[in-house]
Amino acid sequence: MTFNKKLLAGLVALAAASSAQAVTVAANDGWTLGVSGSVNQFATFTNNSNGNDVSEVRDGLLPSFLSFDMKAPTMNGLDIAAHISISPSTNGSSYTNTGGFEQREVYFTVDGGFGQILAGKALGLYGSHNILTDQSLYGVGYGTSGNGSTTLGSIGLGYDYAAWRSQIKWTSNDMNGFKLALAVVDNASGSIELAGQPTGSIATGGEDNSALRYEADLSYAGAFDGGSYTAWISGMTQQHDDLADDANAWTVGSTVAIAGFELMGQYSQSEDASAITAATVSNVGGVATAVPATTSVSTDWSQYMVQAGYRFAGTTLVSANYASLSNDGDNQADDTTDKITVGVYHDVNANLKLVAEYTKVEDDADAGLDQDIFALGGFVFF
Repeated sequence: MTFNKKLLAGLVALAAASSAQAVTVAANDGWTLGVSGSVNQFATFTNNSNGNDVSEVRDGLLPSFLSFDMKAPTMNGLDIAAHISISPSTNGSSYTNTGGFEQREVYFTVDGGFGQILAGKALGLYGSHNILTDQSLYGVGYGTSGNGSTTLGSIGLGYDYAAWRSQIKWTSNDMNGFKLALAVVDNASGSIELAGQPTGSIATGGEDNSALRYEADLSYAGAFDGGSYTAWISGMTQQHDDLADDANAWTVGSTVAIAGFELMGQYSQSEDASAITAATVSNVGGVATAVPATTSVSTDWSQYMVQAGYRFAGTTLVSANYASLSNDGDNQADDTTDKITVGVYHDVNANLKLVAEYTKVEDDADAGLDQDIFALGGFVFF
């Protein structure tokens, strides 16, 4: 494709003059290229019950993003687009991939009368509504310390992690508010977990299996006078080689927005078995649990989260959520972990968001770790 050079030069000059603007380049043949992204940074102060207090300057739940979006002109009733992003982190060494750089998204989409086909690496279908409605998506939540690439928000203490997965996904067109999505996903089972967290909720890679992973989602969105609402139910199933149990999980949730109030509730149930290959698995805050290599661990977890907030003048959200994780398996310790997050999320303008959060984590296990986490920071969007 041949770009209009004068238009390209003008857009480059505009970007140089005002860096807080997404750049879109149009080609003579109708193709467009858009460049956008975000950068975030937080100062976090974590008081751990084991006495290992930690102060950090770091990313929150999200890394930074630099995204490129290519779109073809509509031809034969089809809209074809591609998306590639890189996700650098401000934590860890900026000279290595460890803790410093991630590649989370690379996919193409084809839209038509049949709905949309997405193929590539993107956020998983199961669990995606959960994380995208968590107030700490633009905050920190828990999971500080250890200089990890990002924090965890409420992942593993309120919902399973959707993760960034290689997939082929079909999403229906809107059907009077309903949408159905089905995905065939690469079946790479996680092998290293955070101790005390649901198997498969954190890890995003590992050994391949002989069968694929399957995910499904049914959602509904509607509006009424002065408000709107959404609801969803999602599920996944994944076969594990050489293990007694397969992974199965489901989640249900809903949001309501009315007269400035924003409410959300969700519940998840997970049954899994994982071959833990790490000799030692470290929990957040520095509590380590020794695990024999290649141990097969059957797990059964239930999680839920409720959230309520009010958005003042359309720009300042004051919100709180309560999340809880319970061990339900026969071979698991009777352990419940609870988390409370209170935050203020203020949009100074379309390009700048300021955030203040407080999170408290309480683990009732004998060797459990309780935490108080304070975070101040923000985002710049471009």
